[in-house]
Amino acid sequence: MEPDSQLSPALLKKVVHAAACSSSFRQAADDLLALAEVKVSAQRVRRAAAGVGQQRVAQSRAASEAYQRLPLPARQQSPIEHTPQLACIQTDGGRIQIRPRAAEAASLGDRQTNWWRETKVGCLLSMTSDTHAHDPAPTIPAVFVDPARMARITREIKGFSGEASGEEAASELSQLAVYEAPRIVSQAVVATRENVERFGAQLAAAAHARGFAAASRKAFVADGSETNWSMHRRHFSHYTPILDWVHAVCYVYAAAMAGVAASEGWTAYCKWAQWLWSGEVDRILERLAEKQTALGPPREDEAESSPGQRVADALRYLSNQRSRMNYPQYRRDGLPITSSHVESTIKRINRRLKGTEKFWDQNAEPLLHLAADYLSPAAEMEQFWTERPKKLDSQRCYCLAS
Repeated sequence: MEPDSQLSPALLKKVVHAAACSSSFRQAADDLLALAEVKVSAQRVRRAAAGVGQQRVAQSRAASEAYQRLPLPARQQSPIEHTPQLACIQTDGGRIQIRPRAAEAASLGDRQTNWWRETKVGCLLSMTSDTHAHDPAPTIPAVFVDPARMARITREIKGFSGEASGEEAASELSQLAVYEAPRIVSQAVVATRENVERFGAQLAAAAHARGFAAASRKAFVADGSETNWSMHRRHFSHYTPILDWVHAVCYVYAAAMAGVAASEGWTAYCKWAQWLWSGEVDRILERLAEKQTALGPPREDEAESSPGQRVADALRYLSNQRSRMNYPQYRRDGLPITSSHVESTIKRINRRLKGTEKFWDQNAEPLLHLAADYLSPAAEMEQFWTERPKKLDSQRCYCLAS
């Protein structure tokens, strides 16, 4: 135990688990009382989680710095004996509300009313899959040529509704696809509010520790955000880059349905979606360019949902991501084509940290790190708790009286 700790190691472990996995510190205190029959105040739960979370953050930063000091040949070797058959990195961003410090809030006055800030989340997936001589699924799955389902999926995808959620689309894809998608052996999670450089370094260090560099097949799957692909170029350039299929097909759907009758738009969409599934992106770009010419370029003040803007957005998005949409080859190689795992993981992290009624101070990082820890393999946190007593400082911290 730490000198000033009022919780035994066994109880501290339960308190931190409750703090990271319950919907709030108050709920964690209620859960501990109901399930463990111990009374711990919400404030004590918060302090315990902050302390342990800071230790986990420090460990993560130390591991990242140690990885950066390795020579390049060592970074391509596995530090463990068993390496995954297929290594996959998936990244995306979430959002939480951060309350500004008093001085910052005073300087902003009434000018700032939106406190939403981005979090960065990465999934490290050890997977297994079969490779194929030919495309195992040349025909687009039925879920993506169903009008009601496509309308629902498109409403949920970031860029069309403002909220990221591909979970429903991904689950339906897994149920209705006519080929067997890669299977997950284990999943680890990294989450942070730090900048993209530090996030990328943390993710690269975590991937190296799990032997990803030595995997025979590696994939990096994400949506079209430039943040994702700058990180891919910096840390994961030896991974196959794959644009999330669901985001791509939603852009195609929105452009096809823009400015025309529903029946005409649906006919065009079904044709274009099959081209996308078959990797014939140039044919879609030709049709989009023709439609853009007919509609005319969007004005600067034109609404994002206007037909001209929808087509322009799709044309730009698919042109920029053209080299990352060879979906037939990815299926032949047994690689994943959706970022559904990281998107569903963000939903689980959001359950703990996101809400219109939830405001965090500048020190949200420890709990964000703990939330990711408890979505990773249980053995990793067990190792932390086993080794923690050896690293505790037995000296009390004293402050000089002023």
